[in-house]
Amino acid sequence: MLALICLGGCASYHAAPLALQPHQTASLASLDRALPDGGTIAVTAPMPPGRLAALAVLNDPTLAADRATVGIAAARTFAAGLLPDPQITGGFAALLGGPGVAPSISGSISQNIAALITRGPRLSAARARRAKADAHFEWQEWQVAEKAETLANVLWFAQQRLAALGHAHRSLSRLVRAAKSAVQAGNLAIGAASAAEASLATIDSQQDTIAQQAQKDHAQLTRLLGVSPGVTIRIGPPHVAPLPAARVKHLVATLAGRRPDLIALRYGYRAADADLRAQIRAQFPLVSLSVTGGTDTTRVASAGPSITLTLPIFNDNRGKIAVARATRHQLAAGFAAALDQAANDAHAADQALALLDRERQRAQGRLVAARQAARSAQRAYAQGLIDARTETNLVDEAVTRETEMITLRQKIAAGRVSLRTLLGAGLPTVKASKTIRS
Repeated sequence: MLALICLGGCASYHAAPLALQPHQTASLASLDRALPDGGTIAVTAPMPPGRLAALAVLNDPTLAADRATVGIAAARTFAAGLLPDPQITGGFAALLGGPGVAPSISGSISQNIAALITRGPRLSAARARRAKADAHFEWQEWQVAEKAETLANVLWFAQQRLAALGHAHRSLSRLVRAAKSAVQAGNLAIGAASAAEASLATIDSQQDTIAQQAQKDHAQLTRLLGVSPGVTIRIGPPHVAPLPAARVKHLVATLAGRRPDLIALRYGYRAADADLRAQIRAQFPLVSLSVTGGTDTTRVASAGPSITLTLPIFNDNRGKIAVARATRHQLAAGFAAALDQAANDAHAADQALALLDRERQRAQGRLVAARQAARSAQRAYAQGLIDARTETNLVDEAVTRETEMITLRQKIAAGRVSLRTLLGAGLPTVKASKTIRS
């Protein structure tokens, strides 16, 4: 009966073979699109970068693998709460000779008492490490979301660059055709269209470079989404609202209670603090309590308790206490350094955005002037007031200012996404308590 009870509490083994074929989803509609609030991500219309970021968090294969670390932390929490099993011993000695009249029988049951003393802080440390794993995984989700949103922004602005270059290509192609017609009519020199043709070649090269980079960025985005590289992703215009200065100041002041990586460090400190308390409690002399009984060869029966005590004379767990105290100190210093670095990064990103915004305002004025000059040049060339080279130069200037503005808008969008991540904007603040010490 005892054997059946013991076997009934044992775990059983089940094979879990690995899948040896790559898993690739053939469409966005086949992805996990269920949001925590009960909504569903629509993939039929062009998706803004923020929606693609949410889709990446739900489906990124690397994140799916990292979720296992949270499960491991939960299993360790479960293990930390378990107590050591009692030990049962028994003995039998046959009577082979002498004055005895019967064989001797002995038995005992013992339990380690020291594990009860340290169970509380050990369980607290395990729970803190589980919370640390949760916070660390949430930070990984934010990193994936930022990367996916940034890639989607890059792809959308690449389309805008290609459109601007395409417009300039059409203008220069018209100019080349008109110049060649005038050359054939004998109204222009043979080399009149050479400048426009050179500009066309330059635009073709720029378009090829942008298309090649867009292909690489598209492949990275499909990897984050967990779909095949050939899946078409229609991207809508990005919109990342700027953060007011007062809001940025408040978010920086409350970083320690919001950013998941900093919260993970705080939980790590809490775990180290609980480890120290457990090691201090372990100074209590190691005690093992047992109850022993049996009969001897004269059939005299006896039973009673026994205690095994370790004397804390030479060790007294002082070495482990010193290590635990030093570890807690190191984690406190590491948290302080990480918090300062996070605040500095956020301030630097905010200042960089302010600089980019001033550059964008100046670039907007240059772009308006360049567009007007290009339109005027087209009319002037048609009226014979300027030559083909002059119009080519003005068209080149317009497309240069156009791509300059697109690049600045892309940098501003990427900077706002990065700043939002650095500040943990959108995340609730975790209230400081006795369970999380900073």
